[in-house]
Amino acid sequence: MAGQDLHPENVLIDCRELHCELLDLETGYVWQSHGPIGREAYLALDLPKTLIKVGIAAGVMDEHYFRRSPGAKVDGPVATRDIEGHRFIHCANPPKGGPETPVGDDPKLMRVEKHHSLIFNAGRELSIVRDESGRDFVQVISSSLEGGGILQDGVPDVGASGLSLPTGWHVRTEKLDAQTTIHLPNPTEAWFFASGASYQGPVDTFTTGGTTSSASEEETR
Repeated sequence: MAGQDLHPENVLIDCRELHCELLDLETGYVWQSHGPIGREAYLALDLPKTLIKVGIAAGVMDEHYFRRSPGAKVDGPVATRDIEGHRFIHCANPPKGGPETPVGDDPKLMRVEKHHSLIFNAGRELSIVRDESGRDFVQVISSSLEGGGILQDGVPDVGASGLSLPTGWHVRTEKLDAQTTIHLPNPTEAWFFASGASYQGPVDTFTTGGTTSSASEEETR
């Protein structure tokens, strides 16, 4: 489990079901639905002009949580707000230098400020992409046959073997012998493929032989 010391709203509910993200155009804050939301309910959201829909997708991890909202100095309860009857948490921000235009065609790169931890149960097989410099990125978001994912262009669902990888990149599978927690670095490099799948990191879990990848910044635990 994520741990008894976490505030309940830091731990997202049923993360392998669909969740959506919204972007506040005034603050740059990214808000993620705390619980699952159906596709019809997502499309029906009547938002103020300052909020736009970013996408809807499902995670591949067994559990995940945010240690704090961006801008907080220490770990603690995330910021929340209710929108159209749904609870949302402040999960991410654009880079400190300001909003970033996605880089590349497929995959596209977005850098985000977030304090995000992923939990995978023993026996899980994780899809890992390694770039040309030897850095590993773990799959966080599954591909989507129905579309609507972040930066997804609507192409049919593909598995990891069907990813369009840049020259020098490759994908592999890592099987876990024990429950494993991966702390994504802050900022996180998030690669979004045309299928809707997203691989994020870089992480050192499988290069150091450990079970936990440490965040790149020093944080209060």
